[in-house]
Amino acid sequence: MATTSFHAALLLCSITLTQFTNAQANWTAVELPGNHPEVFALTTHGAQQQLFIGTGGLPGGQTNATGILWSNDHGMHVKPRANGILDTRFDLLIRSLHSSKDLLIAASADGPYFSSDVGETWQKRADGLPVVRQTSMRSANALTSLGDVIFCGTPQGIYRTSDAGRHWTLSSEGLATLDVRALTRLNTTLFASTDGDGVYRSKDSGKSWQHASKGIPSGVRSRAILAADGVVIAGTQQGTFRSLDMGTSWTPTLPNANARSFAATNGLIAIGAFRGAGSIYISRNQGQHWFDVSANLPRGGIGVWAITFDDRYLYAAVNRHGLWRVPRSELDSMMKVDKSVNGTASNTGMNIKAAPTSNLLAALDRDRNGELSGAEIERSTTALLTLDTNGDGKLSAAELSQTDSKQPQFTRSATGKASPPTGRRPNNGSGALANLMKLDANGDGKLTQAEVPARMQRIFDRADSDKNGTLDQAEIERFSRQLGPGRGR
Repeated sequence: MATTSFHAALLLCSITLTQFTNAQANWTAVELPGNHPEVFALTTHGAQQQLFIGTGGLPGGQTNATGILWSNDHGMHVKPRANGILDTRFDLLIRSLHSSKDLLIAASADGPYFSSDVGETWQKRADGLPVVRQTSMRSANALTSLGDVIFCGTPQGIYRTSDAGRHWTLSSEGLATLDVRALTRLNTTLFASTDGDGVYRSKDSGKSWQHASKGIPSGVRSRAILAADGVVIAGTQQGTFRSLDMGTSWTPTLPNANARSFAATNGLIAIGAFRGAGSIYISRNQGQHWFDVSANLPRGGIGVWAITFDDRYLYAAVNRHGLWRVPRSELDSMMKVDKSVNGTASNTGMNIKAAPTSNLLAALDRDRNGELSGAEIERSTTALLTLDTNGDGKLSAAELSQTDSKQPQFTRSATGKASPPTGRRPNNGSGALANLMKLDANGDGKLTQAEVPARMQRIFDRADSDKNGTLDQAEIERFSRQLGPGRGR
């Protein structure tokens, strides 16, 4: 990769891709046994809100999952709490933790474990759950409860138990997609996120399920869902959506953030995201406005697997960077009205106006999706040269940061994909390469080699398809399409 491409990648660490303002916060790392880098699940349990931590491990990682960790002093001291959990890499990998009355339940990669003594001992109870053919394990993805009934989402549907896991029965009628990644409930209505068919809900205690994804693009993967304070919020790979009518309809609330974890307490909702300007967002009005409170958390493609509140802290499990916490007492100062953004795109959730974008982002983010793919970074050397509007061979702060208020508006179709404005063709040169036309000194609508500085001659030579020594708009458009959009994700 060229040096300029490397510099462009470094610049991403300090650039906001969406309309959020970073609030300053004092996130500090929670020391885990063995400095374990990966946490997949978090919850608090019991009258003292003791913190339980489910560890994970990823392909290519140096550390395998170690089961469940525990702290009764807000993360000051963290100890193993996995007595009874089998010593296999599947059993020790905890995907979800759920507190239900006197029971604490852990969903492992080989079935659920139950504890009735605040995690001191655990019993595996997976009888009746399906064996996943790929792993030969009884994989458990997600947990929720309704009264004394516990529900478990698996790669082969939803199962329920009314006797604390001693017997599980299938409870998936109506599910068209059986791979269930997240579960939640609002009052007596259950909600399920599926890997490929959006959201389902059940109004009869899980006996039957109905597709409830109106407003969410069809065919999306939803791997996180939360119901609290009268709102349901679902994360997908095409943004985060909310419903104010019990899942009957949905509107975008964080269109550029792929939420993978949620937490709620006392009117606050927290989102942990894997895509967007930051990693942690907070709302105190049901997701109408959000505040990016990522602050000093690790950045650069980093996401958040799990988050939770206790009475003093907000905790975040950061991908490959362990566990972090921030005092709840700082949250009010972190959330200022003038630093918020209206999370709902419109009343219908269909029309999304693109945020004003800096010249740098316009040049690099060719497909306008709010992030840079590997292919876009590879092309950044050429793209950055188009910002040198005065032709001095350098990029000034003004050239990098000037906002482009003439960015086109994109309309989100029923499939959730952004369509170009009426009368515009995709990637038609109205983005970064159109900056070349600012060098058109005589205003004739064409560029000659004399009008283009020496540092940009490489672009000129590549774009001049008919080799006549001039660039017209058609050649710029063709060259723009050759460069983007990137497909490196």
